[in-house]
Amino acid sequence: MDRLRETAHSAQRTFLVVNAVPFSVGIALSCFTDVPAATVSGNLTLGMVWGILQCALFVASAWLYEMRSTRSSDPVELSLESDAPHTDASGAAAAHRTRW
Repeated sequence: MDRLRETAHSAQRTFLVVNAVPFSVGIALSCFTDVPAATVSGNLTLGMVWGILQCALFVASAWLYEMRSTRSSDPVELSLESDAPHTDASGAAAAHRTRW
């Protein structure tokens, strides 16, 4: 159980750091109006590019966090990965049937 808790905390820390660093850089850049207003191409500014990249990073990290959390806490996947013998659940349901 401690391994599962540590895995969950590790995934949470990673998600937080991956998203907090670009967010704090974006806030620091917004203090200087000249930097985000720099033109990259046409009407596309550095601030808009940074916002789009930050949004894409958030979506990707949320997807990876969800995949990692599901994989580390799903009992079915954990039992498939372990060397424990597998049991057939369909036989258990047949043993508990009653006749009316």
